Amino acid sequence: MADSTLLLINISRAIFLISNIWLTYSFLTPKRPLWFQIIAYAGTWVAQYLARLLLTPTGLDTFLIGHMLTILYFVPIALIFKETLNAKFFVLFMVTSLSLFNFLIALFLEQIVFGHMVGGLVLAGQLLELASIPLIRKHITPHVRNILEIINLQNPIFTMFPFLSFILLAFYAVQRTYLLSIFIPLVLSTIIISIAYYLIAISIDRTKRQQLLEKQLALQRDHYRNLSDSITAAKATRHDLRHHLVTISEFLGKKEAAAAQEYLNKLCNNYDDSHIPTVCRNQSADALICHYLKLAKQQAIDVNVNLNIPDNLGIDDLDLCVIIGNCLENAIEACDKMTGSEARFIDIKAILAKGYLVIKTANSFNGHLQYQPGGFISSKRSTGDGIGLASVKTLAAKYQGQCLISFDQRTFSVSVSLKLPELVAPKFVNLRVNN
Repeated sequence: MADSTLLLINISRAIFLISNIWLTYSFLTPKRPLWFQIIAYAGTWVAQYLARLLLTPTGLDTFLIGHMLTILYFVPIALIFKETLNAKFFVLFMVTSLSLFNFLIALFLEQIVFGHMVGGLVLAGQLLELASIPLIRKHITPHVRNILEIINLQNPIFTMFPFLSFILLAFYAVQRTYLLSIFIPLVLSTIIISIAYYLIAISIDRTKRQQLLEKQLALQRDHYRNLSDSITAAKATRHDLRHHLVTISEFLGKKEAAAAQEYLNKLCNNYDDSHIPTVCRNQSADALICHYLKLAKQQAIDVNVNLNIPDNLGIDDLDLCVIIGNCLENAIEACDKMTGSEARFIDIKAILAKGYLVIKTANSFNGHLQYQPGGFISSKRSTGDGIGLASVKTLAAKYQGQCLISFDQRTFSVSVSLKLPELVAPKFVNLRVNN
């Protein structure tokens, strides 16, 4: 092998490793500090290098040795990330299969076109994969994380799928038979694998959205039931008002002011002020927010609401409800953990500004937070962000926005911005100006 080819292959291996690590971080959430992560990966690389030196003299195929040593990277992945072992196993072999397919395609093309390994196309393929990672993070990561959520719920059957894909690609690699008759089945089998991944992800996504829709419909039914009860109570109050006025008039006519005052006090005490009014024009968001306002009121939490959320924003109502619901649920939970006489409050507001919907929540909390480089540690889980906060961040990225978190000694704030579609945004800008 020429020196130039060897250099290109070594550079390609380095980019292969960088791409795999970057992709792993795209799908999994670290729970360890940065220094630990660096040591874990560096130590694994050294172990792999030494193992390769020991195994090469045995006469084993170099590709086979490389595939065998891939399993070593399960060690840092298992130590660094917070997901279950099944989810980590899934990501390791899914990411490695993607990079291996890319490598094999370039290698086959070099052999078919040039008749021998050159290294240039292999390097170009690895650079192309590295450059495509931002697109993968934007469009593929949410679907992969949906699969990981299912795997985290003790469904290990999915973990075998990328492992079998890896075995298939490794089989093609160690054959070292670079014929068009083998290249075509390699490409077709990989396309079939990719389609299977896509169908699994779409199926899981539809299931989750159906569950969210059912939950939202249940909240809306509860909201409308409360509205109906309030209307019925108001009708009954109006019907009884004449009788109450007659009674009070009789007391005053007899100059029994104390009795009239006592009667009024009883009326005030019996008055049901639990009605929660409509808070925004978006019906789905309104039903959800009213549900959480009712919970906050039951826990004696002061809530301040100022929401400008119209209908037909161009933002999926389910996505909007996931964001608002998680923010309010976390806020109520934080207030509930407070002890003593400190005021408990939640402020939520939403505005339309510069083509974005901006949702801001601020709530009191007990001042205790656990933070690490991967994010805030959820009180419901031993490590890492809760699924709710992670979902908010993912959805903010989906709508080309961001999720910003800030806090001081007594207030925890979350600000989420969501970009409105270009065809929709001008309508709401004009609406604000006219109003």
